[in-house]
Amino acid sequence: MFRWFAPLLLFAAKPETLVRLVTLAIAGAVVAFGVWIMSNVAVTFDALKNPYIAAAYGVVLSCFFIGVGAVTWLRVRRLTSPERLGPPRMQPEPLPLPNEIVAKRADAISRQWARDGRDSTAPAKVRVVAPSAPAAPIEPKLAGAARGALVVTGPAYSGKTALIAVLTRAASANPGNTSEAVRLVDAGSVDGDESHLAALMEQAAASDGVLFVVDQDLRAPEVAAIARLSATAKPLYIVLNKADQFTAADRDAILLSIRAKMPATFASGHVVSVAGAPSAVEREIEDARGAVRRELRRPPSDIRALTNLLGRVFPPAPGRTLRFEAA
Repeated sequence: MFRWFAPLLLFAAKPETLVRLVTLAIAGAVVAFGVWIMSNVAVTFDALKNPYIAAAYGVVLSCFFIGVGAVTWLRVRRLTSPERLGPPRMQPEPLPLPNEIVAKRADAISRQWARDGRDSTAPAKVRVVAPSAPAAPIEPKLAGAARGALVVTGPAYSGKTALIAVLTRAASANPGNTSEAVRLVDAGSVDGDESHLAALMEQAAASDGVLFVVDQDLRAPEVAAIARLSATAKPLYIVLNKADQFTAADRDAILLSIRAKMPATFASGHVVSVAGAPSAVEREIEDARGAVRRELRRPPSDIRALTNLLGRVFPPAPGRTLRFEAA
C-alpha cells in the first residue's frame, strides 16, 4: 500500500515538481477544450463551404495553439529557473570594521575638528595653548617636574577616579627617564556648594587645563559649571565616559549635542568619548572538549581618543613618551 504514497512523498520533497505538473495539466485541459470548441465550429464552417472562412479558422486555430504553448513554456521555464528552485538569496550583513580602522578614523575626525575650530575662531582663544607654569602651585603627591597639570572634574559618579587610574596604568610601562609626566589632579565633582566651586575654579586657574568628565549629555548644572571654567581662560576638554553603554548612533548623537551646548569659541575636537571601565559582557567560552560555558568578561579600556588628544596638547620631546601621574 505504501507504494501508492511514493509520488506524494516526491511531491512533498520537491513541491516545484508538483507545480510544474499542475501547470502542464491545466495547459493540456485548455488545449483539449479549445480543440473541442473549434471542432464544433469547424463542422459549422464546413457546412458553409467557404474557403475564406476555412482559412480564417485555420489562422485562429494556429494562434490559439501557439499562444497556449508559449504561455505554458514560459511558465514552466520560470518555475525551473535556478532563482526559483534555490533558496532566496539573503544579502550578507556588513562585517564590523576593525578597531584599528575605527581608531584611525576617529583620530582623523578629531584633528579635522581641531583645525576647523582654530580656523573659525580667534587664534588667541582657540589655538592649543602650550602648558605654562601654574600661577599657584598645586600640591602634588609625587615629586619631580611635570610636563603639565590637568584638573579632572565633572558631575558625581561619572567615572573620574576610574579614568585617572586607567590613564595612570596605561602609561606605567613608560620609564621615567625617557618619558614626560602629566599630572592629573582629582578636584572632585561640580555638584558641591559655592565654596567648593570657588576652590575648584582656583585649581583650574592654576592648572594647564581641565578634563571635564561626563557620562551622559550635558545638563543645566554642567553647562553652568563649564561656563565658569571657560572664564578661567584655561583649555577645557570634555570627556564622555562610559561610552560602551551607548550604541554607536546614540554616542555620536550625545557628542553632537555636547558640542552644540559649548561656547562658540570652543574647539569641537576637544570633545572625545572613552570607556574607562567597560561593563562586563557575557560571552560563550568553548573548551578543548567542545563544552560551552558562559562567563562574564570585562573588555579592555578604550582611552585612545583621549590619549591622542592629550598627546597633541602636551607633545613630548623627540624620542620621549608621555605618561600620566595621579597627583
